[in-house]
Amino acid sequence: MYLGIDFLISPDLRPFVAEVNVGLPGGAQEFELTHQVYLGKPSGIFDKIETASRRAYGKDFRNYLSSLPLIQRLKPFKLWMDGQGPFPKALHPGLRLEDKWIQYQILNPLVPLPVSAIYDPSDIPSLEKVFGRNRKLVLKRRLGRGGRGFQVLKDPVNLAAIDTGGWPTLIQEYIESRVDRFVFSIRSIAFGGEFMCMYANLACRAHSNHGILAHVSARDRFGLADSPFQTQGFNQRSWEAELWFGRDEPTYLRHNLYEDEVARTALFLPAPLYQALQELSVKIEKFYDGLDLAMLPRACYEERDFSPDSCFPTK
Repeated sequence: MYLGIDFLISPDLRPFVAEVNVGLPGGAQEFELTHQVYLGKPSGIFDKIETASRRAYGKDFRNYLSSLPLIQRLKPFKLWMDGQGPFPKALHPGLRLEDKWIQYQILNPLVPLPVSAIYDPSDIPSLEKVFGRNRKLVLKRRLGRGGRGFQVLKDPVNLAAIDTGGWPTLIQEYIESRVDRFVFSIRSIAFGGEFMCMYANLACRAHSNHGILAHVSARDRFGLADSPFQTQGFNQRSWEAELWFGRDEPTYLRHNLYEDEVARTALFLPAPLYQALQELSVKIEKFYDGLDLAMLPRACYEERDFSPDSCFPTK
């Protein structure tokens, strides 16, 4: 299964899996751009993906992608999550993987994750038991993407007074993933039982989603190769956009599908940490590829009291 896995790195250089993205998550195009900018040559990532697809699934990547029953149900579901379409009438059990609480439940025994709990304002004592009273936390939509609804909750937190905007929500421990003056995350791509590539997102805001892209290199230290650094802008249609949307791409996603800012530097990771990210990525990909999607726990949108309209009350 083609996955985009987001990692946070704590100050003591421990990796935490923040999120796993299914379908055709961004990553290959971004890696290619960071490779070109920092190393001055093409990466070969697209050929690597094609080779992995033919080896693992016996077909080219485009045909592999279109053969997945989940994909046709995932497109309208993501449009709904973005507030750009109605809640789909036809659902696939694999859509449950979009629910971050489901991700937490199935991955928690397998890989390191930030401590998480469902936000229930009617049961604050249970949340305080999990997180304590004076701990930096984050609020995340269970069905969120692109950083929408993400909040950093600084202590002391009045857990009973949090505005979720009508969305089913998670409370999660805050992982201080920083380098220099930036918060950062690492997007890793794994596919067909193999590690494909990784790159970093850097940002001067609460979350790093679609930040400044940076190449990631295994070295003997942690930090940026150069600071300060210059960046290079790109405005070109991504590889993923062509495969995912063809000619029918939503205009509201133009920034995500075309525009990137790439650092003329690299994020250095100690070699053991770099290798750990590779191994965790492959471990998660193999686990996801072996899932019986019909046996996944029920997602928040399948609960009796869930109302799609409550998530977009102004629409």
